[in-house]
Order: sequence, then structure tokens, then C-alpha cells
Amino acid sequence: MATLSFDDIRDDIAQTYWQAPLAQRQRLKQLLEETILRWMPTTATTMSTTWWYNHDTFIQHTPGVCGGQACVRLTRIPVWTLISLRSQGATATELQADYPSLTTSDLEAAWVYYESHREEIEQALAEQDDDD
Repeated sequence: MATLSFDDIRDDIAQTYWQAPLAQRQRLKQLLEETILRWMPTTATTMSTTWWYNHDTFIQHTPGVCGGQACVRLTRIPVWTLISLRSQGATATELQADYPSLTTSDLEAAWVYYESHREEIEQALAEQDDDD
């Protein structure tokens, strides 16, 4: 009788994942990120502040990640970066091409977050200008 190892299962899952349509891969990635987030231990040093946009996406501040700046979901993509690129004329299509893990909901969340936290994002933009 043949035995099945964890590596065999992992390889099968990886093959299935990469053969799936892009939309299914993005949704699976999102579900995994949400699952990991829910099971992560939270301590005073790892505690993050989360601002939910809808059931699909959120904006998060995590100490030690991008200087604690507001980032989309579990990425290292700061909201200020997206706002800066959009102000320079980047379209949603271009942003999603540059950041393939971002969904339309992620971009909408970033725009809405900016509108309701304008001072915070403007400060982050000013700090980036000072660094340049």
C-alpha cells in the first residue's frame, strides 16, 4: 500500500491552485489571508488596528509593518502609495497590473479610507516627500 505524505498533498494543492483561473486564485489567496489573520496570536506588540471596508477587504495598521502605516489587507501596500500613484494619473487597471494581489474592492477601500482619514494619509505623503 502506498503512503501519502504531506509533501505529496502540498504538491497536488499547488498544481491545482496554479491551474485554476486567476479569479479563483485571487479569492483563495484572500480567504487564506483572512483565515491566517483570524488565527494569528494577538499581543500588545503584534496587535493591529483594522478598518473594515466590506466583507472582502480591510485596511490595517500593524506595528513593524511599513512603519505602522495604513496598508491594504495583509499586504505591505500602504494606502498612501496608492493615493500618490492615483494622483499621478495611474488608473485602477494600471494599479492592479502593478499590484496583482489587489482587487477592485481593495482599491475602493483605499479611496474610501483616504476620504475618511485624509489628514493621516496626507501626513504620510508629506513624510515621504521629506524623505525624497
